[in-house]
Amino acid sequence: MYIAFEDISERSKAVDVCIIGAGAAGISMAVTLTERGHRVLLCEGGDADYSERSQECYRGEVIGEPYIPLYGARLRHLGGSTNHWGGICRPLDRYDFTAKSAASETDWPIGRDALSPYYRPAASVLDLAPTPADQPITGSGLKRIYFSLGHPTRLKEKYAATLSESTTLECCLTANLVALESQDGKVTGATFKNYRGNYRKVQARYFVLACGGIENSRLLLWCNQQLNGQLIPQAGTLGRYWMEHPHATVGQALIFEPAALGLDEDYNVFLSPTAHSISSRQILNCGLRLHRMNAEATQELIDELADQAPTLAGRLRIWQAQGRVIHGAVLRAAWEQEPRFDNRIELSEELDELGVPRSRLVWQQSDLDRHTIRESMLLLGEYLCDSEVGRLQLADWLADTPVQLPTEGELAGRHHMGGTRMSLNAEQGIVNPDCRLFAQDNFYVADSSVFASAGHANPTLTLVQLALRLCDHLESRLTQTA
Repeated sequence: MYIAFEDISERSKAVDVCIIGAGAAGISMAVTLTERGHRVLLCEGGDADYSERSQECYRGEVIGEPYIPLYGARLRHLGGSTNHWGGICRPLDRYDFTAKSAASETDWPIGRDALSPYYRPAASVLDLAPTPADQPITGSGLKRIYFSLGHPTRLKEKYAATLSESTTLECCLTANLVALESQDGKVTGATFKNYRGNYRKVQARYFVLACGGIENSRLLLWCNQQLNGQLIPQAGTLGRYWMEHPHATVGQALIFEPAALGLDEDYNVFLSPTAHSISSRQILNCGLRLHRMNAEATQELIDELADQAPTLAGRLRIWQAQGRVIHGAVLRAAWEQEPRFDNRIELSEELDELGVPRSRLVWQQSDLDRHTIRESMLLLGEYLCDSEVGRLQLADWLADTPVQLPTEGELAGRHHMGGTRMSLNAEQGIVNPDCRLFAQDNFYVADSSVFASAGHANPTLTLVQLALRLCDHLESRLTQTA
């Protein structure tokens, strides 16, 4: 049930878990723990619906590569960014959890097996459609992959009855975290502030910060600064290793044998390099997306080819006259970004209206990032040509040497990962494999900020898997101390 901001201090005295942030991770954890009989307080800094006063807290600056304004890259109200989420989901590949030869820091302290038991529960939370298994494409070094492309679930709507009617789940809106207290390795209180300038302190047995891949870093940086490093004594990686999925239109292709890729049946086909190709080409993971052109656009591409390869264009026209179907395809891509220490979230000098320093994102794509998308496209181009399946035309920016990344257009997927990196020790990360702050026995971090590397798949499914895994961990601790 919803409670007023003025009441949260008193109501929190009986709370098992206080969850800060009501997005995909926060709502899925709150509902799951409540269903298991635990008392949960869910604190959301925004309103029930979009409001400028809440969204304004997300303003920040970007230094480095052109990027989407931070104000517009996420949503700050009940349901978080699931309110504009596209519903595209897929698990990370098994080899995304291991060190890739081109970048050893892609290694996670857990493997995919640790998340596999949570695939079905997470898919149920997100209402994901089943997908076929990946299919290697013989002789290509690529595999055909699949995403769940169903209708996107808005979690605040799906769980509206639970949020409003449950007697053990209490939800407080406009409750913005502004400070933490810590003593003897435990967080003893969390201070929240509303937009009228009122403060309330919350107590709980356990706390979970689930505010997203930028805000988790910002809030921990601020709280740790106020506590003179007592919250996170070894904070060298706090806010660091921040990652995105760069997105771009990367070229177009003529496909002579559409059945070889599945374009004879589907308008959109997704490909990615195999583990062997990733190793041999010294690249990171990449998702290539082939969107089938209509007949007119395909013919324009064939006519364009006539100037560059008239013999081949002549063959294509003969095949067309014989009734052979040739498909044109626009190629888009989303690729894995190298986890780099220098890519980070910082605190700026400007404060938001709640008195918290705004975010500053320092973000650059590396030579390996550029190498990854170029080599992934060359891998596809070589297969099309060598197997006489088709021909590939790289986008102009990708054909240049060195690669000059686009400065406008989609740019990235709004997939914010890293910053509170999961690690085996406090020198290399912020949370342990259970997502707990190393120096605090009862404080956890959920959401994609704990990702150690990014793969190429959209992060929502993985972050919900991690959240449900954290529910099991908290269940074990709550049961032991009951």
